[in-house]
Amino acid sequence: MAARKRNVLDYQQLDSLSSVVLYDTPRKKRKVLPRKYSVERIISKRKIKGEYEYLIKWDGWPLTACSWEPSSHLDEELLRGYEIPPTPHPERLETACRQFYQAITTSLRSKSVAPTYIPMDLDLWRYIINGKGRESNHKGFSLYSVKDLARLRLPEHWWYTLDKYGHGEGRGIQQLKIKPVLSWTPKHQIFKDGKLTDAPQMPIEKLCIDILRRCCNTHNLNI
Repeated sequence: MAARKRNVLDYQQLDSLSSVVLYDTPRKKRKVLPRKYSVERIISKRKIKGEYEYLIKWDGWPLTACSWEPSSHLDEELLRGYEIPPTPHPERLETACRQFYQAITTSLRSKSVAPTYIPMDLDLWRYIINGKGRESNHKGFSLYSVKDLARLRLPEHWWYTLDKYGHGEGRGIQQLKIKPVLSWTPKHQIFKDGKLTDAPQMPIEKLCIDILRRCCNTHNLNI
């Protein structure tokens, strides 16, 4: 992913208590500000010149206020939560389940072999597949079985569709090849305070999914 220009934020406006400390000086000569700010979630991470930076969604602030922060600005608990995400709120899981199920069912019923893209908060995805899957030969992708997605709490029958005769030729899932994708809303100009200026961008989180299909019918629905 290409490096994105850091948004310039007025951190003095971020007024809730927090678990993240921001600095107002270059990394080599830091001074810790007396104020702390709240992190809602860590969306993604990237490596810049050998150092990891994390994309932060600030609590109470819109997605356009997300910013990349170096690991030195985050406490150890937050960093551990990136690798081993805590249990999300049930409503978030329910929304993700509904979107995933609808997209997969539509894809299985289609004759297209193009990848399927599904909206998914990337921190939620890390929770769902934590410790599951195996590396794919295709960069950025991992391979998952139907059982690997148990944390998503999908309906028992989510992985296949049958016709009225009980057949589902090519309409079952043998394996899923999935890549988490982070992109940004398109760049464009807006008119503000009497002049043209760059519109704020927001991150777009989704999954790119290739389905390895299998033929199924009422006699071979074991996984």
